[in-house]
Amino acid sequence: MKVRRWIITVVLCLLVLAALAGYKTVQIRKAIAFGESFPEPSATVEMFIVKPMLVTERINTIGEIVAPQHIALRNELEGRITAVNFRAGDSVSKGQLLLQLDIAEEQARLKAARARAELARLDLKRAEKLRANNTVSEERLDQARAQYDVTLADIEAQQSIINKKTLTAPFDGYAGLHQLEVGELIAANTLITTLVGENAHTWVDFQLPVLQAADANIGDPVSISLPGRNAEALSGKIIAKDPALSASSRKLGFRAELPNAGRLNPNTIVNLSLEGGGKTLRPLIPITSLRKDQMGDFVYILEPDTEKDRFRARRQTVTTGTRQNGFVSILQGLNGGEKIAIHGAFKLREGLLVYVKERTGSEQQATPQDAEQP
Repeated sequence: MKVRRWIITVVLCLLVLAALAGYKTVQIRKAIAFGESFPEPSATVEMFIVKPMLVTERINTIGEIVAPQHIALRNELEGRITAVNFRAGDSVSKGQLLLQLDIAEEQARLKAARARAELARLDLKRAEKLRANNTVSEERLDQARAQYDVTLADIEAQQSIINKKTLTAPFDGYAGLHQLEVGELIAANTLITTLVGENAHTWVDFQLPVLQAADANIGDPVSISLPGRNAEALSGKIIAKDPALSASSRKLGFRAELPNAGRLNPNTIVNLSLEGGGKTLRPLIPITSLRKDQMGDFVYILEPDTEKDRFRARRQTVTTGTRQNGFVSILQGLNGGEKIAIHGAFKLREGLLVYVKERTGSEQQATPQDAEQP
C-alpha cells in the first residue's frame, strides 16, 4: 500500500510540472509574438551624396612660440652671493655681470699661484743660462720648465673657478624673475633666472600628421594669429623640419620663422595656417555629417537594404582636412559617390535601419567658395 501511495504522489507531481511547463510555454510564445508585432527600430535622417571637388587644401593647426635664444641660467658651483647686478625683467647686454658669488678665497689662491709662477719663471730663466754654459744637466732644465708649466696650470685652474662663480649674460636679452639677495648661500645648479634673447625674429614650432606633412615643405608661407584676438595675422615661412616622426605623437615636427612683432613671449600657443599647395581633388562632406568619439572622426554611410527606400547605417572612420563654409575635405576614408547621413546622424548606430528625408535643392548644391568641379 505504501508503494502505491508513493507512485500516485510522483505521478501527480509530474502532471503538475507538465501543466506548469505547458502554461509557461504558451506565455513565452505570446510574448514573442507580441514583440514581433512591433516594427524594427529605425531612424530618419537627411542624406548627402559625396562628391570629389577641387579645393585649396589649407592646413590649420596650433603652434608654440620658441625664442631663438632662451636659456635657464644656473650656477655651476655653490657659494655666497656678494653682488646681484640686475633686476627682474631688465634688459641686459652680452657680457654684463649678473651675479657674483664670493671669490675671496679663490683670489687669494690665484695671487699665491701667480707668485709661484713668477718664482718658477725666474728659476727656468737661470736654468736656461746655466744650461747654455753646460753648467747644469738637461734634466735640471726640464725640471725647471715643467715646474713653470705646473704653476701656469694652477693659475688657469684658479681663474676657472673664479669665472664659474662670476655669472655674465651670454647674449643681449631680457632677464626673468628672481628672488636673489646679497648674502644668500645658494647650492650648485640653482636656477638664477631665465634669459630670453633680443632678436628681430622668432620661431614657431608645430606638428602635422603624416598625410598633411607631405604637403608642407621648407620655404612654404604660414600665417600666425593669437587665439581669441582680432589682431592682424603675422606672416612667416617654414625654415626646418624634423627628419623623424615624434615618438609620442607620431607626427612630423616643423619650425617656422616670423618677425618678432610685439615681442611674442616664448611658450605662447598660437593658431597656424598654411596652404597645402595648389588645388587638390578631395571628397567634400558637410560638417554636420561628421561625428567624433574616442576612436576619432567618422561618418555613417547609408547602404541599401533589402527593401526599396530603406538603408542600413555603417560606421566609416575618416581623416579630415580643410574646413570651410560648413564643409570639410576628406583625406582618407571616402572616395566619392557614397551616401552619408547628415542631419540626424547623431541618432544612428551600426546596422540601424534608416529612412531618408529629402533635402532642399539649395542645401544639396552648397559647397565651399574655393571648391570647383573636377
